This record gives sequence, structure tokens and C-alpha cells, in this order.
Amino acid sequence: MASTSSTLLDTNRPQSTKEIAERARKFQWNPLIPLKAWLRTANTLSQEGQSYLHDGNWGQAYLLYMRYLTLVMDYLPSHPEAKTPEGKKTLASMNSSLPHIATHLENIKPLIQKEYDEWLVIAKTKERRQKKQAELAKFKKPTPYEERASTDPALSSSSRLLDAGDNQDLAVQLAQREIRRRDATRRATRMSGVPQEEEQSRRAAGFWNNWTEELANKQAEDEEMFRRQMESTRSKLDGGDDGHDGSRAQPHRDSRPSSTTASRPSGYKYPAISKPDPMQYEAQQSYTRTTATPQLALPPRPPKDDLPGQNEARSSPAHASLPPLRPAKEMIHSEGPISSPQTPHELPTPPPKISELSVPAKKQQRLTFKPAAYLENKEPIRSVFLPSKLRHQFLSIASENTRRGLEMCGILCGTAVNNALFVRCLLIPQQKCTSDTCETENEGAMLEYCMKEDLLMLGWIHTHPTQTCFMSSRDLHTQAGYQVMLPESIAIVCAPRFEPS
Repeated sequence: MASTSSTLLDTNRPQSTKEIAERARKFQWNPLIPLKAWLRTANTLSQEGQSYLHDGNWGQAYLLYMRYLTLVMDYLPSHPEAKTPEGKKTLASMNSSLPHIATHLENIKPLIQKEYDEWLVIAKTKERRQKKQAELAKFKKPTPYEERASTDPALSSSSRLLDAGDNQDLAVQLAQREIRRRDATRRATRMSGVPQEEEQSRRAAGFWNNWTEELANKQAEDEEMFRRQMESTRSKLDGGDDGHDGSRAQPHRDSRPSSTTASRPSGYKYPAISKPDPMQYEAQQSYTRTTATPQLALPPRPPKDDLPGQNEARSSPAHASLPPLRPAKEMIHSEGPISSPQTPHELPTPPPKISELSVPAKKQQRLTFKPAAYLENKEPIRSVFLPSKLRHQFLSIASENTRRGLEMCGILCGTAVNNALFVRCLLIPQQKCTSDTCETENEGAMLEYCMKEDLLMLGWIHTHPTQTCFMSSRDLHTQAGYQVMLPESIAIVCAPRFEPS
């Protein structure tokens, strides 16, 4: 087996199904946490697995589905609240989804094994290079990020790894396109009159009908969008260098109204660069001719000497203007008879056609954004994208409660696309608000809505109308419940009457 030392080369090494299954079973189980928190965690695992399945990230989808299976089958039945009538009913509904999860695992397993076997073949051909890098690794210790990334199933060798912080515009464009595609699929399914339960089963099992074509089209679109983003960035960088871009020589025309610039004169005066005069070239005196000095008569040309053998031909005036005689043709004696081109059987045989080498098709690579960091237990912390107007819109909704001195909370919901999380929905649940607390009510309806709309709970936001901006002990306790479901869960506190808010 090829060497798997923790070097930069092995950062995106694909994991085998055995390695992924072992990692899926490694999570902290605490029966003291309420059962509803673990049920939310199970739903989050199922939704995340579905998102990674549509992205073609087989390793991470296999990890999430395997962890869901382990949690529902091995741990939840032993929870103290699972013996209650409500707990038994909830577990029975979750057990009905296990066949779909098992179908996904059976279909994903050969894909992971194929990717792992392909990597082994490539790794064996690069054994010498790996030995050199292993020797360098003895002197250069890999960073903790590299050590954890080398065992991350989401980062495989078939992915083009990108930094989400350096490619924010590209990440948002990919997420918007994927969200529109998923919404269109859900609308088409609901317009056909399919019940909600059957819709969930179709969403789970119907993926494998034409997944190869859909995934290939998605990866091709991702590559095209990435190429356009790189060309746009390159053109901006090239246009910023003065002297290299010819368009920079033209005067810049401001598209803003002139009244705004004229009403606000600036006290700073920019230095002006005078236009250079064109260089005048003066002719040298050695090449000039003056008309004052008389021109001397040129000497007569010498007579042309006749070529030998032509004296007799030009001796008479009649033959003086005749051209020289053509030389006599000499016969070329060939060893064999010259074949006539009219005999088809004696034509030279054409050379054999060279068979064109079949150019292998370029393997499509899916775009995957690297995690921002890793926890001590090697769990990745993915990048989270927040809309810039989220806080202002929430404060506008909560303005009435703020005026009355009451808190208000909202749930941040979103989607996972290309190993990054995107907040796309602000959900205001039913809640009971006081001056220093806000508790959500009817959480079952909120979970049902998120499952129906394929939304992940990525965190929460609430106000402090009478206090400063900080996380109270009650807030930290609430946040711990969210991080059980999702390690990347975020909490936002807004204090509109204080600075910073």
C-alpha cells in the first residue's frame, strides 16, 4: 500500500469506506441532553447528507448517513426519554426513514471504493516522490490543519479545493444557482400533487435514477463559473497596472452626476502631469544636399564585355538585338522504363493512415471549499456566509418589541453547498418574550417547516433591548444545544440602544 504520511500531498487523499465508518461512530453521546435536541441532530445529519449527495461529495455524504444510522439505531433507543409514549412515537417515525438511508449507503459505497482504488494506482506511480516528501516531512512537521485535513472525507483527490474567504463571490454564485435548482425541483414535485411523505421518499430515493448526467452537468457548470471568475479577477489585476493597459491612457469619465462632485470640492489637489511634447528629429548634415554648389558631371559608364561564345552571333547588325541562344537539352538516361501515369496499376501505393490517438476526456472536478478550521476531535468548521442586510432586517422586525422593552429571537436557516454553509432564511417562530428572556414555542411546526423546505438550522439571533451586547449564561446554554446539532452554529446578539450594537 502506498505511503500515507501526513504531508501536503495527502491533504486531499480519499478515505476508504472502513475509515469513514470508523470516524462516523466517533461522536460524543450524552444521554443527559434532551431527546428533542438529539432528534434535531438526526434531522440535521439527514439533510446535510442529502446536500452533499447532490454535490457529488460521496465521502462526506457516506459519513453523515452512517452517523445518522448509528445515532438512530444504537444510541437513541437507550435515551431515558425514548421510553415515553411521545418518544416511542417519534423514534418509530424516524425508523421509517432507515431503508432510504441504507439505499444511499449501498449506492455510495462502490463509488467511494472506486475513487480510493484510483488514488492507490496514482499513488504507486508516485512512490519515489512520496519517499522524498516523507524524508522532508521528518524535518518539517505538518501543521495541525494539515493533519486534520488529511483525514477529512469531504476533501478528496477528485475535488478542486478552494478557500472560501478568497473566493466569496464565486461561493455565493454557486450557492444561488444550487438553491434555485433545488427550489425549482420542489415546486415541480408539489405541483404534481404528490403528498409530503411521498415527496420526502422521492427526494431520497429518486436521486439515483439519472444522477450521473445531473452531476456531470453540475460539475461542468461549476468549472465554467470558476473559469469566468478567474478570468474576471485576472482582467481586474491586469487593468490595475498603469502603463500595461492601453485603455488607461484615456481620460476617466465618471458615471456619477456632475452636481455631486461640484457641490463637494476637495481641499486636496492632485499633482498634474503635463503632456509631453513629441520629440523632434533633425536630419543630419551629411545627408542633406544644398543647391548652391554646382553638381559635377558623372563619368561615362564603361563598355560591357561580351560573354564568350556570343561574338559571332553579335558580329552583324541584324543579330545585335537578338537574345542569346538556348542551351541544348540533354537526355537523362534512366535505368528502367518510365511508367506512364495512365496506368493505374503502377501508381505508387498511398502511405498507411496513422490512426488518431484517442484523447482521453478531461475528468470533471467538483469544487469544494476547504473548512475554515478544525476542532480538537478533527471535526471540520466550515465557512458560514451571512447576508449583509440580515441584522438590519431583523431589527426592523423586532422594533415593536424593542420599543416595549421585550426581547425577540429568530432562527437562522440555510443550506450547505460545496462544503460551505449559506444563511438564506430568517425564521421568526412562535415565542414567549420578556425583558430578559425569549423562549420558542411549538417547535414541532418549526422543524416540520425546515424539513419541508430543505433548510438547516445554522444558528439564532436575538435582541437585548435593555442590556448591552453580550452572551448571558442562559444564552450560552441555548447555544450549546444548537452546537450539538451543528458545530458551526452561530449566535448573534443585537443591542439596538447601546454601542456597539
